[in-house]
Amino acid sequence: MNLIKQLVDKIFFATGVILFLQLPHFIDQYTQRVGGYSESQNQQLDKYLSIATNGYDGNIQKLIESFKNSKDEAIRKTGENIEEVQLDVRDLKEELNVLETEGLFKKILFLTTHTRFDLAKGTLKSFQPGVPLNLWTFVYGLFGGILFSMFFNGVIFLPKKMIQKRQLKRSRTFAS
Repeated sequence: MNLIKQLVDKIFFATGVILFLQLPHFIDQYTQRVGGYSESQNQQLDKYLSIATNGYDGNIQKLIESFKNSKDEAIRKTGENIEEVQLDVRDLKEELNVLETEGLFKKILFLTTHTRFDLAKGTLKSFQPGVPLNLWTFVYGLFGGILFSMFFNGVIFLPKKMIQKRQLKRSRTFAS
């Protein structure tokens, strides 16, 4: 019985390591996708800046206001779209700074509140398991293995301890 328990414990540990190694790899792939999206948004904004340079003294805010003040609803929506692209470019720059420069744990914390779910969904759809080769990834994988092993041992030992306590309590009650 002890041999089986040890084997299952090792399987849980290995499963935890493998699963926890995938999160850093997913974050790397997600970062690449965000980078591509950022480049696309920058190219779109550059086109609007070119229009602003030719007709609005290089001031994109004047271009946006001109569009937003139009009587034509489609042109107003275009102004709103340009403004959204401008804000998105700024936000993406900040996001990429964190995703490309910070450590794994800061990235994970950052993504709990700043995930672009459309990009994450696309990343997950094309995700290929792998192992990024760096120290923090291995530390994180080891953490996952230990966590899974502790979970397994807790599931096995907790009920056993509770039963032993109950039996001890009963034996003390009968002994009195």
